[in-house]
Amino acid sequence: MSASMSSSSYKTKKLVILSIFMAIILLQTWVPFLGYIAIPPLSITIIHVTVIVATLWLGTKEGVLIGTFWGINSLIRAYLMPTSPMYIYVFSSPLVSVLPRILMPLIVGWSAHVKSKHMTDRLRYMIHGGLGSVLNTVLVLGAIAVFKRAEYLQIQGASLSNLWKVLGGIILINGIPEMIFSIIVTPIIMMALRRANHQ
Repeated sequence: MSASMSSSSYKTKKLVILSIFMAIILLQTWVPFLGYIAIPPLSITIIHVTVIVATLWLGTKEGVLIGTFWGINSLIRAYLMPTSPMYIYVFSSPLVSVLPRILMPLIVGWSAHVKSKHMTDRLRYMIHGGLGSVLNTVLVLGAIAVFKRAEYLQIQGASLSNLWKVLGGIILINGIPEMIFSIIVTPIIMMALRRANHQ
């Protein structure tokens, strides 16, 4: 097989895998129980794990593309199928729904290049899974605090002095369970993908 044919086959395979990740994101965004685990009072987002896995498996550029795709779908959903005032007045801004989803895989992809010979692959995937989850939470809440602070406070019925307490409560209630989920699931998926690839 020539080098050009091998390169073409590799690019085709990567494009197919990228399309599969996009299809998964599409389903997770528009079919609520596929992208969220609702255990009252928790509503744990799990879509970010798909973006993290795509970034670690395909590369930073592809991860950013998948993250952007997620953000755009979230933005469209906020306009077409808002399920709460939060979607209507907060997540309808691309600075909240899209920008953090671009930055998260970008940082995770960069961190994936920093390797240590003393670290196993499983531990590395756990760290990146946790990092990606924390970044997703912090970047989204940070974007809300910077760009949609007034709307968010009005929806929550809180004052400016209580803003960080409210955001901190979200991190404790939703952010920590999401991080734990990501730390557990990311290495499981990555190791399974590696085994399937070798076979």
